[in-house]
Amino acid sequence: MGRDRGSGHASVLKSSTVPTVLIVAGSDSSCGAGVSADLETVRGMGCRPLLAVTSVTAQTDETFLASHPIPPLVLRAQLEAAVQQAGDGITAVKVGMLPDETSVETVIEFLERRDLPNVVIDPVLASTSRGPLAKEAGFSIMCRRLFPLAALVTPNVPEACRLTGLSCKGEKNLPALAKAILGCGSTAVLVKGGHLLGEECIDYLLQKNDSRGREFRQPRLPGGPFRGTGCRLASAIASRLALDDDLGQAVETARTHLLNQLRDAR
Repeated sequence: MGRDRGSGHASVLKSSTVPTVLIVAGSDSSCGAGVSADLETVRGMGCRPLLAVTSVTAQTDETFLASHPIPPLVLRAQLEAAVQQAGDGITAVKVGMLPDETSVETVIEFLERRDLPNVVIDPVLASTSRGPLAKEAGFSIMCRRLFPLAALVTPNVPEACRLTGLSCKGEKNLPALAKAILGCGSTAVLVKGGHLLGEECIDYLLQKNDSRGREFRQPRLPGGPFRGTGCRLASAIASRLALDDDLGQAVETARTHLLNQLRDAR
């Protein structure tokens, strides 16, 4: 935060005061998740999006058909083009689907070299339609080298369990999952508990400077499963950080924004 937000380039949101959020994620042909959800959310939060697509997927609300990772040369060129477009004006980064080890390495190299602020990583491992979106070979690299570059990591419970090898039987296990992810080196982790049973959806935020953690609760909406919720939440948090919210406020505001979106879509 606090970097120069002006780029001088023409865009729909043409203002030196509009924060720019770089989205690094996969596409979804049904527009239910991925970059489609990210772009809608970032613009809805009043920020300007830039984009680097990591993979092209074919899926519907119920079925996963195919995924094609973007070649590293093209992914790297997209990332550099975003920097050229924004100048020094990128104020947050949202990282979503990284389909393979090469894409993880490419994004790590980019983030290490550019030292961009407010990096929010949503470690997407599978689609709601149960299609694999990341290969196991990339998991350990994510934990060892990517998470330490993040201001926040936002795994859901199944993702947190796969990344840590722990199990989660209920909300009482959320702090242990968060602590294990935090041990990878990130500044903070938000474990999303929407996959747990119960009348409430509970997310648990743990920061290095606050060992007590913080719970966010809301009544579970009927219907679902809702697609793209993780993408939208991470993008909304990144946008709020770009707008100078502190982390707790960014999470709270982003959750409220997502809840309103889900209610309006019903």
